[in-house]
Amino acid sequence: MIEFLKGGKTLNGVKMGMTVGNLYATLGKPTNVSGEKNYGYIHYGEYRYGFTDGIINEMAIEFKLIEKPLEFSNLEYKKYDISLFENFKIKSKSKIHKVIGFVNHLQLNWKAHNGIDKDSLTLKIENGPYIVFNLYDGTVDKITIVDGHQKDLK
Repeated sequence: MIEFLKGGKTLNGVKMGMTVGNLYATLGKPTNVSGEKNYGYIHYGEYRYGFTDGIINEMAIEFKLIEKPLEFSNLEYKKYDISLFENFKIKSKSKIHKVIGFVNHLQLNWKAHNGIDKDSLTLKIENGPYIVFNLYDGTVDKITIVDGHQKDLK
């Protein structure tokens, strides 16, 4: 998940632009496939890969599907030449402040993105994916990237 946040180009060894056949070769049998022959989604638990015409063009982590927390131990943060270490546990109901604390600890630049959906808060990670939060309960919904949306922050 950390590499996905930092670059948004790979998730579990799958790269944007790979073929669906290469996805299956990399991850094996999916837990669910939805959509049509030419477009849809392939799920591996909480990991979702969107495809069009046999090419992966979207990747996401759907937090409502996380069964056991994602744990990150002894993550280093450098400030004023001092190394600080912290542990993080991200789960299906993690709140906005916990996830932003995790992203800030990774020293990633982000900006809030105001789009059409006013029921969610979206953060755009520099050179990486979007993090979408549900404003009704303050939890993280998903981390996602769609091909063509990996631009620098302006």
